[in-house]
Amino acid sequence: MEYAVEGEYLRDREAPDSEQGPWAALPDVLLETVYSMVPIADRYAMSQVCRNWYRVFYSPRVWSVFVLDDRTMTRRKFNYYMGYQHLLDHYRTQICVHKIGRHIRHLLIPAMSNFFNLYEFMVIMAYFGERNNALGHLRRFEFTFGCHLLGNNSDGQRPQDSVFGTGGKLLESLKRLMCCFTGLRHLALTDLLLEPHEAKFLLDDVAETCMTTLRTLRLVNCSKEPYPFLHAGVFLNLTALYISPQHLDDDLVTLLSYTSLRDLHLIQTTYTEMGLRVAPRVWRECRRAAPRLRVHLSVEGTVAKEIIWQDCAPVHSIIYKTAYNQVGPESALTAATYYAEDLRTYAFLGLPRFHMAKRFVDRPDSALVLLCRSCRRLETLVIRERISTATVLLLAYHGRSLRRFVVRGNAVIKKCDWPRNPEWSDEFYAWLRHTAQSYDAVCQEVSQILGFAWAPLTDKQFKTIVLHESGSRDFFPVSPQSSMGDFRFPAAEHRLSFSSSGNVYRSMAKRFEFSCRSPKDALSMSEQLPSEHCSGALEAPCFFSQFRHGDAGPPPHRDSGRFSFGHERGTRCVGVHVPLTQSSATFSSSLDAFSLTPRPVFTFTSMILTLS
Repeated sequence: MEYAVEGEYLRDREAPDSEQGPWAALPDVLLETVYSMVPIADRYAMSQVCRNWYRVFYSPRVWSVFVLDDRTMTRRKFNYYMGYQHLLDHYRTQICVHKIGRHIRHLLIPAMSNFFNLYEFMVIMAYFGERNNALGHLRRFEFTFGCHLLGNNSDGQRPQDSVFGTGGKLLESLKRLMCCFTGLRHLALTDLLLEPHEAKFLLDDVAETCMTTLRTLRLVNCSKEPYPFLHAGVFLNLTALYISPQHLDDDLVTLLSYTSLRDLHLIQTTYTEMGLRVAPRVWRECRRAAPRLRVHLSVEGTVAKEIIWQDCAPVHSIIYKTAYNQVGPESALTAATYYAEDLRTYAFLGLPRFHMAKRFVDRPDSALVLLCRSCRRLETLVIRERISTATVLLLAYHGRSLRRFVVRGNAVIKKCDWPRNPEWSDEFYAWLRHTAQSYDAVCQEVSQILGFAWAPLTDKQFKTIVLHESGSRDFFPVSPQSSMGDFRFPAAEHRLSFSSSGNVYRSMAKRFEFSCRSPKDALSMSEQLPSEHCSGALEAPCFFSQFRHGDAGPPPHRDSGRFSFGHERGTRCVGVHVPLTQSSATFSSSLDAFSLTPRPVFTFTSMILTLS
C-alpha cells in the first residue's frame, strides 16, 4: 500500500479484497441487482470500487436491460448557434455494443428529443445485429417516438397543435433494426404517427421473422389516420394485443378470433384522434370462435376523452387512466347495457383534476349504483369522485361479487341524501339512514357484506394503485385490506355500531356500544350513558344467537334467562343471562355475521336506547 506524499493521493493497487471491507465481499447476485438499478452512465464509476465489483461489471445479467436516452454514450460539442450539444460518440458506442450487445435481452427506447442520436444508434445496432445473428437473444423491444407539439398562433387565433410523426430515414433504420430480432417475444411501437402508405409495410419483416415467437404486441398510434394493421392477425402464438381503436376493423377481429389471443386491449391516448367501431355481428362471431377472448377498454394520458364503445364485444374491464374523466351517466349506462354479463373491472385511476359537485343530482352516485346492480360479475370497482356514505353501503350491498372495492376516503361525505326507493322496505331504509351517519359503522358494514376487512384509502395510497398490464388479473401495490389503520375519518359527534345487512329496528334512537366481561361490568358501563333527557326502556331485547366458546365449558342455552340492570334515570338494558364461569366466551348479535371484538369478552352491540 502506498501513501500520499507531497500532494499525491492514496492509491490502493495491491490490497486484497479482504482488506477493503465487507462491501468488496458482496455476493454476485446482489451486485448484479444493484448494477441493474444504476443508470448506464454511472455503472463504470461503480465498477472502480474494487476488483470484485469490476468483475461483476461484465456480468451478462447487468446488461440484460438497456435503456437509451438523450445522454447515453454522448459527448459534448459546442455549436455557435445552439451552444453545447450532446452528440452520440460513435467510437464509444461501437465498443460498448460489441462488448455487451449479446447480453441485451430488453432494449428500451423511450421518447427522445435528439433524432440524430436515435438514428445513429439504431444504425450501429442494426449493423451489429446483422453479423452472425448477434441480436437473436433479444426478447423485448419497446420503441416510443417523441411527438412534438408546436403551437401556431398566427392571425391572433387560438394555437393549434401539430403532431409530427416519424418516417423517412428514421423509419428505415427502425425496420432494419427489427429485422435482426429473430427471437423476439414482446414488441411495442408507440406514437409513430405514420402515413397510411408508410404504415402499410411497417411489420412485414417482423411477421416474417417472429411469426411463431411473438407473444405480446403493442401498436398504439402507429398511424395518424385510421388504418387497420392486419399483420397482428398472423402471429400464431400471440396472447396479448395492445392496439388503438383506429388500427382495428372487422377483418382484423375475424383474424384474431382464430389465433391463441386471450387479451385484446383497446387503448386511447392523447394522440388518438378517431377510432372505428367494429360491427356487432363481427363481435358475436368472435364470441363463438374465441370464447376465452377478453377485451379491455382504456383511456390514458392528460385528456378527457370518452371510450369508443364496442357493441356486443366481450369487454371485461373499463379503465380510465386520466385525471380529467368523470363518471358520467352515459358511460355507466352504456357499460351496464352493453357489458352487463362480461364486465369485471370498472376503475378510475389517479387523483381527479376537475370540480366535483356536492349536490346529489350532480354526483355519480346513482350511476355507480346502476352499474353495480346491472353487472352481477363486477369484481373490481375503483372510485375517486365524491360520493356519500349511503352510496358506499348501496354499492357494497348490490355488488356482492366485489373482490376489490377501492374508495378515496377524502371524497366520502357523511350523508344519506338518497330519496326513498319504492323497492326498499322500511327496515332497509332505516338501516341505510342509521349506518350512513357514522364512518366507522360504514366500514364495519362494508367489511361484513364483502367478507373481508375494508377501509377507504388515503390520497397517497390511491395514487399508487396500479392494474396489471397482462389483463389476466388485477393487483394493487398498496392493498386496501392491509391499509385500514392508515386512514382516519374526522371524529364523529355520535358513533353508531349497527352491523347488519338484514332486518333492523325502525327506531331512530341513538345507539351505544358496550364491551364488558360480565353483567356487573355492563351495569357500571350503563352509568356512562348521558343522563340528560334519558327515559324509557330498551325498545327491543338483545338476542345472542351466534356463540363461540373456548375451553371454559359448554355454551349456555339461548333461552337461559335474562338479566336487567337499571339506571338512576330509568334506563334499563335487557339481554341473555350468561354464567360468569364462562368468561372466555364471545357472543355476537343475531344481526351480526361476526363478532366485533377480538378479545374473549361479552360484547353487547345491539342495545337500542330511546333517548327523549
